[in-house]
Amino acid sequence: MIGKILAVWLVSAGMAVGQTATTPVAAASTGAASTAAAPAAATTIAPAAPTNAYSFDVVSIRQNVSPMQRDMGMPQFGPTADGYRMTNMSIGMVIMTAYVPQTPGSAFYSEAQVKGAPDWFDRERYDIEARISDEDRAEWQKPESQKVMLQAMLQAMLAERCKLTVHREVKEVAVYSLVVAKDGPKFKETDTTVDHPDGMKLPWGGVLVPTQTKDGMSMSMYGTSMASLASLLSTMGGGMGGGGRTIVDKTGLTGRYDVVFKFQGGGGGEMQNQTAGAASDPGGGVYSMLGDLGLKLVSSKAAVETLVIDHMERPSAN
Repeated sequence: MIGKILAVWLVSAGMAVGQTATTPVAAASTGAASTAAAPAAATTIAPAAPTNAYSFDVVSIRQNVSPMQRDMGMPQFGPTADGYRMTNMSIGMVIMTAYVPQTPGSAFYSEAQVKGAPDWFDRERYDIEARISDEDRAEWQKPESQKVMLQAMLQAMLAERCKLTVHREVKEVAVYSLVVAKDGPKFKETDTTVDHPDGMKLPWGGVLVPTQTKDGMSMSMYGTSMASLASLLSTMGGGMGGGGRTIVDKTGLTGRYDVVFKFQGGGGGEMQNQTAGAASDPGGGVYSMLGDLGLKLVSSKAAVETLVIDHMERPSAN
């Protein structure tokens, strides 16, 4: 979901994110571990219930049927000073904010971790404007409270307007673990006293800023957790680890960090070629960039959580 949205936006800016499955740098030494085993039984877990029955005071949801504009600018979706706003994006983006994995290692569900979605789920685009009540305004200003409130309010909105019902399943599967390389991380912890460039604010934390230069492009993430980085890597390539594997955070780094990926070449074609090249050259593509950050991927097994959509309808009219 987020990978498709980012790809559309980056292409519109002349910079495409490749979505070709690749082989990670550490896979060559773990061939036995990567052999497919018999599927493990999934365990169903109950969703975490919000401590309060929060809900928006006013909600407007309208389908956006305008043509996708090349100059639409930076996608923004998420909380505002008095509620939530999303423009010209899919309902999938709302679900990614409303429901987050309860198992460690991931900050949000990748596309492969959402099952049972209707065919219009990521195709149709909507505008959402939601406002909180005056009674909730003081609590909304507290960052930690806002995170809890937003998830509860979005879940209530989806249940009311889309008749959404879901459950979660956890199964141990083959994954790629994002770990720190031998020489340690090569990026810095976020300085909260420094203003970062404007970019795409991610509801699960951090700001994404792509930059085009004469030597190629870079993708900077400010104030990101390692779980967010792992989830973004999983989603950008539909399971960039190859074979649709999820990438999970096993770095042990618990802070917020500023990381920069540098891509060679001037546009989307070069970036796609780099990503595709990693399939035949373990030292190429995105995974060599992880090496530049002092990170690497290791083939392993871990509990991966899936969000299963049991029922979902198009949003009811205002």
